[in-house]
Amino acid sequence: MNNQGCSFLQYGINFDLYKVCDCCISHNDGRGLPVLIKNYNGEYIDWEQLFIKKSERIQKQKENTIYECEGCYHLNDFKFTDEKKISEFHFSHFRMCNAKCIYCSSDYNSRKSSYNTYPVIKDLIEKGYYKSGGEATFQGGEPTLMPNFDELVDLFIENGTMVRIHSNGIKYSDTVSKALNLNKGTIVISLDSASKNTYKKIKRVDSFETVCSNIKKYVDSSSTPDNVIIKYIIIPGVNDNINEIDKFFNLMNKLNVKKIALDIEVLYARELQNKFISPHIYLLVDYFEKLIKKYDKDLLIYSFLSYVLKNRNIKKTSLIEFKPLFNIYLFLCNQRNKNLIYLGK
Repeated sequence: MNNQGCSFLQYGINFDLYKVCDCCISHNDGRGLPVLIKNYNGEYIDWEQLFIKKSERIQKQKENTIYECEGCYHLNDFKFTDEKKISEFHFSHFRMCNAKCIYCSSDYNSRKSSYNTYPVIKDLIEKGYYKSGGEATFQGGEPTLMPNFDELVDLFIENGTMVRIHSNGIKYSDTVSKALNLNKGTIVISLDSASKNTYKKIKRVDSFETVCSNIKKYVDSSSTPDNVIIKYIIIPGVNDNINEIDKFFNLMNKLNVKKIALDIEVLYARELQNKFISPHIYLLVDYFEKLIKKYDKDLLIYSFLSYVLKNRNIKKTSLIEFKPLFNIYLFLCNQRNKNLIYLGK
């Protein structure tokens, strides 16, 4: 018998593009996303039939890890029950966006995936299949543009579910601010820059001042600074330099941001062999972590970058802490040659 499982198989639902799945996790050459309903476009769900499908899958998982879940890092010694409840919600179906980020594959002008999940979740609650105490994660696309987004967030807050929102911050939401104020949610905003010009290169829209203003509003309304997380995605050749990172930390201080997330542009990160990762990237991460300590911030390392760091076969550079050689370190940081010799010990 197999003792490995996870809360998503038991309690999870992910609304994806034209389908409903147990989770939103993709891993190991396209595995993940166990499908519950195919060809889905926002219709009401027969919850009893959905839980029959979940029960069948859980039974197979107990016997031997199902194909979709093989190698998933979320598997653990989870104890399945016969409970027919949903408490882990993911919304991955919405691809419309008001930015045009160079690292994003979303169709920012698409309406094909804009089905409304609010009546479906309301139906789930009314029929007694809802379990409070879980989380609802919104990603996209830009979630604040979703049909009935504010009503859906309110519905989760009222029924004891934490909301996690991944946003570009262009559109401000009073409902999100309320969730932050009640300590019922968090928001992650990918700013990726500290200047208008760099922002415009990455986002391909002219909204830098608007986003900074909205970040400040969210921070000021939050019951704790940890609820507002600002993300910096390292993009080789665009924002991978000391000057931009220095200005970014100065901006975070100005906006009273406490928590910062760091990641790397997805296509670069997906190079699976360590030899394709430039030592320049490792140096920048070392420098980023140094500034985290200097400015007393909290750091969240995202999954793609976490994979890169886990697989590096070299230790953190000692140059960064050795003042006589620090100028050499800065010189190396500002190089973009993938064949740099790494001097750390």
